Amino acid sequence: MGRRGENIRKRKDGRWEARVVRGKPVDGKTDYKYLYGKTYQDVRRKKISYLADCQPGQSETHPLPEQESAARAPLFRDIAAQWLASKKSVVRESTWACYTIMVGKHIVPELGEVPVSKGSRNRLEEFLIKKKQNGRLGGGALSDKTISDMKVILMQILRFAKNENLISSLPECPPVSCRQPAVSVFTQAEQKRIEEKALEEDNPFSLGVLLSLYGGLRIGEVCGLQWKDFDWQNGTLTVSRTVYRVAAADDRAGAKTKVVIGTPKTDCSIRTIPLPVSVFRYFLQCRRDGESYVVTGTARYMEPRVCLDRYKRFLRRADVAGHTFHALRHTFATGCVEHGVDVKSLSEIMGHSDVRITLQRYVHPSMEAKKAQINKLPCFHSGQISGQNIRRLPDFPTLLRSGS
Repeated sequence: MGRRGENIRKRKDGRWEARVVRGKPVDGKTDYKYLYGKTYQDVRRKKISYLADCQPGQSETHPLPEQESAARAPLFRDIAAQWLASKKSVVRESTWACYTIMVGKHIVPELGEVPVSKGSRNRLEEFLIKKKQNGRLGGGALSDKTISDMKVILMQILRFAKNENLISSLPECPPVSCRQPAVSVFTQAEQKRIEEKALEEDNPFSLGVLLSLYGGLRIGEVCGLQWKDFDWQNGTLTVSRTVYRVAAADDRAGAKTKVVIGTPKTDCSIRTIPLPVSVFRYFLQCRRDGESYVVTGTARYMEPRVCLDRYKRFLRRADVAGHTFHALRHTFATGCVEHGVDVKSLSEIMGHSDVRITLQRYVHPSMEAKKAQINKLPCFHSGQISGQNIRRLPDFPTLLRSGS
């Protein structure tokens, strides 16, 4: 049976087979190209690669009628390949790897044979809705963030086609709802336990936890920080590199991913951060050779996924419920706002290009902070309720018990 309408099926001998239309010869029978693989994913990759290598109008036999019309206009897969090539030298390696995966696994299999001129708003919207409902390769829905990223890539491909005069106008951008996922922050009690456990263990990795909790560093930035990045005279540290793992599409050794030490995600992420005086003094006592990485204490870096595994074990030892490593960064930003740090300064410390990112994504006031702010409002100006009467009102638990 074919897999999701892709002309991919599992044979009786256990192999997977993909069938691609090559053309229609004189005898009227459709000509197919057959590709084989040990797994569904393997043969699917071969099919995508084969389609990407084929050029419109260069089939081995006479094209089908619908292929004849497509040959007169560039196909989505061809424009997507050109767009990817144009982006390779201008974006970070990790960004380009994400683009390649998104195009190869989602866009080309669904829209690859569609002429780019037929990329109407309705067609794009149907594609995004389908992906949102059941877009995972193993089955299931894709996240709002992934759908939003996919939409951005689609519009960039179409804009590229417009700039190359391959289409006369851009289709209207289809609406896609993208809810900001709820983020978690540590409570003050949890922060205290984390700090106490870090000071108790007093090892290089615990320093990385403290840096994110009191400096707002991302996990890759923590992994890439070296002791030479501290300015011991001015009480600051400079974030200028990050460690991340990307897909290794061109790796001749056959590795699927590789670790890269590069610059942070944006120019604004290259920044100098002032640390609290007490935290800086503690780091001053712990400093090592300048070329050593902070979280390892040696000249060898720690990659983020190893750091994340150690972080989870650290939380268990600190008796703190599971939170992502990024929750340390969220907690730092929230604490800064609650203690009166102005948002512009915080935005630069966090490495954001826009203050709105800081407000929308990282600032989550606690209920205690909300109560403190709301109680600043002047109330009962009429004087009908005096301070004496207010003192005689029952407290909230009493009101709840009485059902009032």
